[in-house]
Amino acid sequence: MNESLKELAVRYFEGPIAPEEECELFGFLAASPENAARMREWEQEWKQRHMPPADVLRSLALLNEKIERRENRIRARRRWLRFSAAAAVLILVSTFTTRYFIHTEAPVQLFSVQAPQGTNSRISLPDGSQVWLNAGSTLSYRSDFNRSSRDIGLSGEAYFEVEHDRHAPFVVSTNGLNVRVLGTRFNIRNDDDPDVLAALMEGSLQFESSRSAETMVPGDLITYDCRTMEASRRQVDTDQFRSWIDGIIRYDAISLPALLRRLAREYDVKIELCTDAFDDKTFRISLTEAQDIESIMSGLCDILPISVRHDTCGYRVDSRPRKTKP
Repeated sequence: MNESLKELAVRYFEGPIAPEEECELFGFLAASPENAARMREWEQEWKQRHMPPADVLRSLALLNEKIERRENRIRARRRWLRFSAAAAVLILVSTFTTRYFIHTEAPVQLFSVQAPQGTNSRISLPDGSQVWLNAGSTLSYRSDFNRSSRDIGLSGEAYFEVEHDRHAPFVVSTNGLNVRVLGTRFNIRNDDDPDVLAALMEGSLQFESSRSAETMVPGDLITYDCRTMEASRRQVDTDQFRSWIDGIIRYDAISLPALLRRLAREYDVKIELCTDAFDDKTFRISLTEAQDIESIMSGLCDILPISVRHDTCGYRVDSRPRKTKP
């Protein structure tokens, strides 16, 4: 009996079922609190194997409402449904609890995917586009994504492979900037650094700021200084800006502050830079995820005039004192 009901529940999670089947399922739920608890167990098992689309998530939200009303009549209107997939956290947010509140007949909800510190995540968007989200980064999109437009919010760093659709522009918004896409491969970085970086591997991008719009071609790297609101463009080996999805940190030119911020996220450690002597200096580096943070910090001391102290709070990096001649 339970096996057939479990199969029915799984089909309900995956999409609409016949009205008579829904009556059977909710009759089972109403029979006892134990049945409601069993339904939740089935749901958790299913969620561990699936990343549901927006319409299924809405159905699950309605299902949870019905289950919980039977257990507790007093419900708050604000609900959070959490799902785990490839070390990412997908959060369904009620429009009543977010600043993206929109007055429409059908409430528009916001989905947010977070990659925890120390790991990165791959996400499949509803249009088939693929996104790799770097450690400590957040991607957000609305439940009406891919209807007439494809708008994405980004905090942190992500690499995109976007499906072409000339009728639904793909736009990434980050730190007040817009990157407009039709079909392409590119990387955007917006972390604690005052610069926003966009690197284009394939296709075409329109990089839009409040002052100007730049049309990018493959091989372009645009660096936007958020303090001066000025953008600069140059041709580089852009593959270095997607190497992190393969577990590699590789840059032809990176400053020490930017590298340490990246290492702190990638290895989920605290790193404090106690000097500004290296803010305007860049160096070339290549690291693999096979290297542990201890050996990386030791290696940096070999190639840069820095000292590193490690304690229970993390790492402290400072300039190495110059030796004075006797």
